[in-house]
Amino acid sequence: MNRSMACGRWSAVAAVCLLGVALAQRPVVLSGNMTNPTEKSGTVVAWAGYFDMSPTGVIAFGEVTAAGDFAFELPRAVHGDVLHPVEAKNICQSGGQGLTVQPAGTTHVLVNTLMAFDLTATPVTAVLASSPEFLARLAADKRDLLPGDALGYYLYVERGLTLQGSCVSPDGVNVEYDVRAGAGWSRLAYTFDVVDGGVVGKIATVREFPPQVGWVSSVR
Repeated sequence: MNRSMACGRWSAVAAVCLLGVALAQRPVVLSGNMTNPTEKSGTVVAWAGYFDMSPTGVIAFGEVTAAGDFAFELPRAVHGDVLHPVEAKNICQSGGQGLTVQPAGTTHVLVNTLMAFDLTATPVTAVLASSPEFLARLAADKRDLLPGDALGYYLYVERGLTLQGSCVSPDGVNVEYDVRAGAGWSRLAYTFDVVDGGVVGKIATVREFPPQVGWVSSVR
């Protein structure tokens, strides 16, 4: 191999490596539209949630326009108390022995809920979901699920995470997990199907959210 060929090969390898780094560091932007009854600009925040509990705090914020449009970034790196460990004992109501979490102790945070302030007397909420009707059913009964229902989540883990197996969730739903996420942000889809006459959920990493999933907003 002559010197120019060798240099060309190493240049190509370097370019691929640099491209990989650029892709890994690409920011995750939350964007869409939500109900804005006042037609005035306001502040929209992304709430931090977890596999085993509802959203509890703010992880990022941006502006929502008079038309209800928003676009803001999630932090590229997350640190501190906002991260919680992924543990089968907290994810499962029963059947946790059938769930594998690797590596043990990996911490995470989920984002699928936004709240906009300064628009109305109460915040406008937006959730990554398949429909308003689905969210209404969930609010009344966590197990009122139908095929085609779906939720979307942005998942952050500080280390690569493999979460596989199945168990009964705290909501009493049989859920299958197929999560293979690298360090940083990934997308998860929570979908539902009928198996042996019953509705079963599946939470899996995806490249893109299911086509029916988008920001569904409501005014409380």
